Amino acid sequence: MKRIPYKKLQKYNRIRKNTYSKLLRKYSVRQWLTCIRQINIKMYNYEIYDQNSRLKYKPEFLTVNADMAIRVAKDNNNDFELPVPGQCDWLTSTEINLSDGPKSLIKLFGVGGISLMAVWQNRLLYNQSNMLARMHVLYKNYDSQVVSAIGISIKDIYVILLALSVVYQKKKKIYLKKDALIHPEIESLSKDKIIKFLAYFSRTSVQYKAEAKQEKIYENSFGKFKYLIRYPIIELEEDLYIVPVFEQLLDTLSNNLYFLLLEHFHNISKKSSKKFLDNFGNILEKYVLDLAGDVFEAKNIIRADDIVPNANELRCEVVAYDNNKALAIEVKKMNFKRDAIIDIDKIHIDDVLEKHLVKAFKQIENTLNYVDKEVQYGIIVVPDIMLSLSSMIDYMKVRFKGTAKFDDGIFICTLSWYEALMANKVDIVFDILNKAFEREFHEGNDIIMVMDDMKQKGYNIKTLNENLTNSTLDILKTIEKKY
Repeated sequence: MKRIPYKKLQKYNRIRKNTYSKLLRKYSVRQWLTCIRQINIKMYNYEIYDQNSRLKYKPEFLTVNADMAIRVAKDNNNDFELPVPGQCDWLTSTEINLSDGPKSLIKLFGVGGISLMAVWQNRLLYNQSNMLARMHVLYKNYDSQVVSAIGISIKDIYVILLALSVVYQKKKKIYLKKDALIHPEIESLSKDKIIKFLAYFSRTSVQYKAEAKQEKIYENSFGKFKYLIRYPIIELEEDLYIVPVFEQLLDTLSNNLYFLLLEHFHNISKKSSKKFLDNFGNILEKYVLDLAGDVFEAKNIIRADDIVPNANELRCEVVAYDNNKALAIEVKKMNFKRDAIIDIDKIHIDDVLEKHLVKAFKQIENTLNYVDKEVQYGIIVVPDIMLSLSSMIDYMKVRFKGTAKFDDGIFICTLSWYEALMANKVDIVFDILNKAFEREFHEGNDIIMVMDDMKQKGYNIKTLNENLTNSTLDILKTIEKKY
């Protein structure tokens, strides 16, 4: 394939940047965000069902579109004409073509960079009900710390998010006012708490641009959309808000609570930060193993300490058995910096991969040496701050050659995907793992992709974890009755 000469490519990029700026400035921030919110509503309600269109308007891409609009579009415009969806799609392709991120990731990580690129292209692929329930279960012990950081508790954030689901998302609203969330009979929905919630998680476009510029993120900065991740609610005018991408709000209020807490403890002291990481690791481990306990009989879940004979040998958390099959489980909290992937911090990423994922492979591989079952698999469960395509494992096989076997029967599984996997009965769990093991490299063997393919082919695959979501559904019903 003939390469485009460098000078010609530079000229093309200058023209595209100029066109990009002109298009964004044709409309106001409000017009762009209204258009994006409308697309997001249609996607959520499957009013856009064509597969190609659903790929174009994924929430991950709409998040990037919204960030571009806030940083570049005019603050005010009296024209009521809105952009059209195709213009959002063009912005997405511009972001991908002009961002240094994808090129740098491939250059630094080889084919493994594909999985890091997928972090922002597939960040929001999860069951929303599972995510809501997890947020309450996993972080409920940190109420006092969150209160000291932002003035409201984990429970308050959880209930406010459920209220937003009822009064905003389910009702297909474009705009939001404080009064729509305030309810005198629900403590977490008091006026004071709603004000504090919005003060922390929202920004005006002027504030948004100013904070971005402080970190040298300007109008023509591509691949730098992290501020919409921090502030998923935009205040358009006094007491008029918009959530352009609802899935991003959900992600911010669940996954990013980890970073909120980490930064809170880091500001106290290094010792406090380390203590939080150690304690959170224990909480995360218990959460993961409790979900396994809903699928496997308790007597069939054995601590690896009782399997690996020598104290100085590596071992995973547990091995779960079902007749002639075994599943080894290891949990890793993956101590990533908040912006490591967006900033392409290779030194930090390599360090985390070696200390966590490479070690996890070794732990599971050694544990399974002492297991005598016909079928043996392993799962490394990591938070949703990273994706785990087979290409990343391929990168580790090269970068850390000789440190682990990187057995093909061991899968890296994000917490969201693990929750979905454990929504199924034990025989289905192993059917899914069998399918993942049989996949060719070019097909990818991420658990959620395998589950989705099987579901489309008629397999009885569940993704909603009922054991996890029952309490959320009860609270949601209560809120719906109140409103």
